[in-house]
Amino acid sequence: MKILINRTDALGDTILTVPMAALLREKFPTADIRFLISPISRPLFDNHPYVDGVFTYQKKDGPLKKLKCLKNILNEFTPDIYLFVGGDQLVSFYMWLKGIDKRGGLVSKWPSFLFLNSGVRQKRSLVTMHESEYNLNLLKGLGISYENDEVLEFSPKISIDDEQRESSLKEFSELIEAEGLNPQLPSIFIHPGMTGHTLNWSSRNYGRLIDKMERRFPEQFNWIISHTPSDQQYLVGLRDHIDKCDHLKSRVFYFDGALKGLRDYMNILSSAKAFIGPSTGTTHIANTLGVKTVAIYSPIKVQSTLRWSPFNRDEESLRLVVPDVVCGERFKCAGNTCPYYECMSKIEVQDIMNELINLLNLENK
Repeated sequence: MKILINRTDALGDTILTVPMAALLREKFPTADIRFLISPISRPLFDNHPYVDGVFTYQKKDGPLKKLKCLKNILNEFTPDIYLFVGGDQLVSFYMWLKGIDKRGGLVSKWPSFLFLNSGVRQKRSLVTMHESEYNLNLLKGLGISYENDEVLEFSPKISIDDEQRESSLKEFSELIEAEGLNPQLPSIFIHPGMTGHTLNWSSRNYGRLIDKMERRFPEQFNWIISHTPSDQQYLVGLRDHIDKCDHLKSRVFYFDGALKGLRDYMNILSSAKAFIGPSTGTTHIANTLGVKTVAIYSPIKVQSTLRWSPFNRDEESLRLVVPDVVCGERFKCAGNTCPYYECMSKIEVQDIMNELINLLNLENK
């Protein structure tokens, strides 16, 4: 049996779709399970324990180029089951056109009503469960179900090759040492950037957090600010604060994860002492790698932790921080008409610091 899962959107969305593959592997141990993904997500599936392979698909391409891509994929791999979870609806049309027998997944927008014959109707904006559970429930269209207490068994995985990891860490140690940092110290990663329209914490606050932590626990950690070229707007306030603090010289390193790619970044991140970031794909990666994480979330319903928190929510490894407000918005911030406007500023630097100290048990060391 051949199964193709379409999730051609962001990193975090793709990670939270992987539990479907785990449940499918349990039900069909010999199945050939593959993903159709955005090119950026490819490294997530290297040597994966229950995904046999991936095909990449660029949503930004023109229709003819995308159809040619899909033709080439089906020449190599014709699925018995196709599952649409998120991304480009053109893929569902093509699977219908080519007569793929079972076409399941998310029935929401009008193309899914036309092109899926084993789909499940969901209105995710109601936010009644976690994204991974929404995805697992799509398999009910194939007659596959699970018990609620089994969910943790379908945890997403990222495989790290030990030899590659050691090579990446060696190069990274040499890189930060050349910048004046002590490579023997444990690293705390901060990733202030994000994609989409989710509310974020102030860039300057991330700098203030490093400042306060370094004053409280001097020279105990390296502070690694990870980013990509598209994240520059999220570095402005942070960098401005750091540059004004003499005691932070040789304490902070700005790590462009795009230079050597996501696989190298994950190899290095896997050794981090902790990770701090907003609701973005990198936060999901850190959580999946087992790195202790402090995650900062918006109170808006469709952006909430109920739906979008990292999968592994054990308090020993994850702390979720949300503004202490009663938000009545479902889709987007109401702006200055809301009595709690700029609610993310209600999260104090000390709040994040307290969670990090508690998570790392620093007071008892």
